[in-house]
Amino acid sequence: MKRMKKVTAMLITASMLFGLCACGDGNANNVEQSAETQTPAQESSAGEENSAAEVTAGTKDTVILATSGEPYRFFAQGSQSCAGDDNLALSNIYDCLLFLEPDGSLSPALAESYDVSEDGLTYTFHLRQGVKFHNGEEMTAEDVKMTFDTGAAGPIGSALFVNYDSCDIVDDYTVDIHLTSAYAAFPYGVASRIGGIFCKSYYDEVGEEGYYAAPVGTGPYKFVEYVKGDHTTLEANEDYWRGTPAIKNVVIQTVADTNTQILGLQNGDYDVVRDPAIDVCLRLNDPGVTWAKENSVGRVTMYMNSWKEGPGKDINFRKAIQAAVNKDDVNEAMYSGEAEILDIDVCASYGGCPDAGTYQVAAYDVEAAKQYLADSNYDGREWKILVQSGSRYENGAKVIQAQLMSIGITSCVVDAKDNASYMEEYKAREWDAIIADNLSSVVDADSLMTYHSMDSWWDPAVQGSPRDPEIWDLIQEGRATQGDARKPIYAQICDIITEEAYDVPLVNSVVTVAYNTKLQGMQAHCLGNYNFYYYSWAE
Repeated sequence: MKRMKKVTAMLITASMLFGLCACGDGNANNVEQSAETQTPAQESSAGEENSAAEVTAGTKDTVILATSGEPYRFFAQGSQSCAGDDNLALSNIYDCLLFLEPDGSLSPALAESYDVSEDGLTYTFHLRQGVKFHNGEEMTAEDVKMTFDTGAAGPIGSALFVNYDSCDIVDDYTVDIHLTSAYAAFPYGVASRIGGIFCKSYYDEVGEEGYYAAPVGTGPYKFVEYVKGDHTTLEANEDYWRGTPAIKNVVIQTVADTNTQILGLQNGDYDVVRDPAIDVCLRLNDPGVTWAKENSVGRVTMYMNSWKEGPGKDINFRKAIQAAVNKDDVNEAMYSGEAEILDIDVCASYGGCPDAGTYQVAAYDVEAAKQYLADSNYDGREWKILVQSGSRYENGAKVIQAQLMSIGITSCVVDAKDNASYMEEYKAREWDAIIADNLSSVVDADSLMTYHSMDSWWDPAVQGSPRDPEIWDLIQEGRATQGDARKPIYAQICDIITEEAYDVPLVNSVVTVAYNTKLQGMQAHCLGNYNFYYYSWAE
């Protein structure tokens, strides 16, 4: 028998993936590792229903959340997949074995604890007993196995259940999950949206289509209805294993115009506004309205092309750019100065993130930048920064453009494209540079693989950075290592990236929430989730 190492879920420090569950302020250039294009399974007609706001506004057992993006895929493991908007409902209808806290840490949920085998290939989860699904059925190991087998086979399974092989039932309240190769970040996949445990017996009865139409989970809220283009309604699960929620009804109201959302919040039509822009939050001066922010699981970084012919192939040219970027000015342009500056392409909340002082930092130094440029073979040819048009990242790119022109890169161009064109060029990797917000549902330093993978989701014929094979080998080592021993490995990766000036990390992106000051328990969540269970109205 393999010797097992006990790990309590409360102390989890596991990690990442480049998956996708991001939420935003309407800017669609958050880059996710898998493309997800879906259609709703079933909905009511808005013409046949009253507006949810008309029905529920003003009641103190109800919360109305205004959002421009609506949830409509209510079964994460299905063939339609799911994305960030869907998580507004999924994270309340379903529970996972582990719970992703607002700051990105993990805590026990449907699993009270778990063990990891010495070789990192087997995770043994010890399930909480007596938990009931919304239909009254008890959750057991059979439901967990069905969830993982189905999710792993689905469209985002390889991205979130990385290296998943199989799930064995040990007894009614214990499962062994086996991996094909060690992946220390696996617990974060367990806590992701496809880790939401669904009811096997109900699925056997209604199938995938029925589950999309009327989902059943163990979460604090039950699904009531979805009216396309108008609202999704949830009601409290009175038998919830953690206790009955204080908020009895939740309405996720679709409001396309962001100005209307804020006006509605101030007028009392809505109680919460999802992820308003920072500058909007800073201008709020209504005593009945406040806001909160949290570091997201995304890092905004400018990646430079070092593999195609052009200025970027010269390391001195890249180092000139690396030294010339004043990140404080970029932060001001993107987030009104409210974001945290990044020195490496890893968020501080990621599992395996190297400790400060253990990795190299490229300093802002205009004179050094000018010298690097003089030592390069830069001949004045055009150098473009690809961004999505109309986004905060375009604002940041314009600041960088001015900074680079001031050191002598006079042909720097901001190449702003619509979202479809941006994504097409992003995948083709023919850009000179690109600014992207890389959001990761698996909150781990393994996300460094995004731009340095030797087994990537983009065109396999596309070349990468010259030292990508070396970086990829270190990524594999980091995946196979548990705990703090992973940190020096990722520090080594970051040092290679800094030495070669492959990128310029800018800021940790920010998640915001604006809400009625009488609403208690509010917290911005790193993934943009809304945990209504914790909310209550002040007396």
